[in-house]
Amino acid sequence: MSESLTAAARYAIYAPIRRHLLTEASKRIPLASVASQARALTLWDGRQVRPADEMQLAAVFDLGVLDPVGGHSRAIERQVKADPPLPGSEEERMLRALMEARFGLYRLLGQRAEGGVEAISVPGGEPVVIWDSHLTRGRAPGALIGTRLAWPEEDLAMTCGTAISLDSRAVERLLLGTPPQKGPVLPRLPLPEDGAALERLLAEPAARMRLEALSRAPGFAVMVTRTAIDLGLMGAIPGRTPPEAMPPPAA
Repeated sequence: MSESLTAAARYAIYAPIRRHLLTEASKRIPLASVASQARALTLWDGRQVRPADEMQLAAVFDLGVLDPVGGHSRAIERQVKADPPLPGSEEERMLRALMEARFGLYRLLGQRAEGGVEAISVPGGEPVVIWDSHLTRGRAPGALIGTRLAWPEEDLAMTCGTAISLDSRAVERLLLGTPPQKGPVLPRLPLPEDGAALERLLAEPAARMRLEALSRAPGFAVMVTRTAIDLGLMGAIPGRTPPEAMPPPAA
């Protein structure tokens, strides 16, 4: 792609390609894989996925496409075989980036005037500009998220899945190795102004090394997502949230 284009212009080109590829790949997830991902997130009612909102449903499909549990193959690989892109095209670069994308934790520092969001990785503190037009919506500077980044070009980091809101409680559970919970889920928001608590948790080199090792291990995405679900950070969960705390049905 022309080097004369700004990062914002290149993002505008790649964004619909990313959306199309992920949508098409999601259609290639076998039902057995869908069930495995939903069970891992406690979003399966025995017959079908049972999410409370679109974000929860997207989390199930994100795993099935890019990082499935249960020994299932990735739907993004089926997409490559079924509809290989033209060599050298933006589609090929985006598809290759999706196949190599990695899930990680990031703190958002704020929106840039020229586009993109300034962020740093957690626990490493490496700076990165993340391109996602919705990333800072409802999130204050310093917010912690878990998301998967794809790099279709060396200087263009794009989200390629849900961005999960987290806080120091989630990081503490990850560091302690807290197993998945089965009890009630009460919806709650991430802790506000949580940076100091997060920094205390990661003050020790051993804690940073453990979190870094976890982030590189298989299954980190589902571990983080399930932790957020158990804490109520992804909202009400059908079958786990008491009826009085469930959102009213859509009109």
